[in-house]
Amino acid sequence: MRISLKSMIFSAMVLLVLILFNHSFNLSFEKSEEKNSFVDKDIIPICCAWGPELQKGVLTYSIQGENDDKKIIDAVTKAAEKWNENLNGIQLLKTTPPTGNENVVISFINDGKKVAGKTINSIDNNGFIRKSYITLSKEYFNHSFSNSQLEQVAEHEFGHVLGLNHANFNGNLMTSQVDKGSKTISPCVIEAVNVANAWKLKDGGVSIHGPAQTFVTC
Repeated sequence: MRISLKSMIFSAMVLLVLILFNHSFNLSFEKSEEKNSFVDKDIIPICCAWGPELQKGVLTYSIQGENDDKKIIDAVTKAAEKWNENLNGIQLLKTTPPTGNENVVISFINDGKKVAGKTINSIDNNGFIRKSYITLSKEYFNHSFSNSQLEQVAEHEFGHVLGLNHANFNGNLMTSQVDKGSKTISPCVIEAVNVANAWKLKDGGVSIHGPAQTFVTC
């Protein structure tokens, strides 16, 4: 059976579209090792609270490669501003130039893989966050993020910085898959941050203690 060049090109194009379609719907954030069994509830699990660094209500952050990509820098800045507009008792403050003593260090990768972002919280022996490291992808499967996607990913990672794990339902900022999530910082997300860092945000910062709840129901 002879197959024309035109048919082969068409088949290849269809296959490429299917591959890209599948990839766009599998773009996820770094997986959390923590599982939950609350299948009948929409929840945001809580990881941990910040330690004494939060006493003054300010968490500083720096961006590595400041002149690397203005679009990405703007997205991170807008994400921090969005959190600042919604939080009451914590502010994310960018230090320029970086001093090396920031609470949150943000860097970028450009490897084209499926992980949109990753946050590693450095936790002390008492279970408190002492420093956070965010890594953001510039692209996925060799396709650049839009400005809106970049901002959503940065907002999501700041959520991890503030003590939250992945939500177990879609349509939330902390949803584990980018295309099924949202860039809206909902009241439920804010409440989860307040519960995570209750020693500062609810109890007035008199004594440092861990979260009294392991999740917030939305």
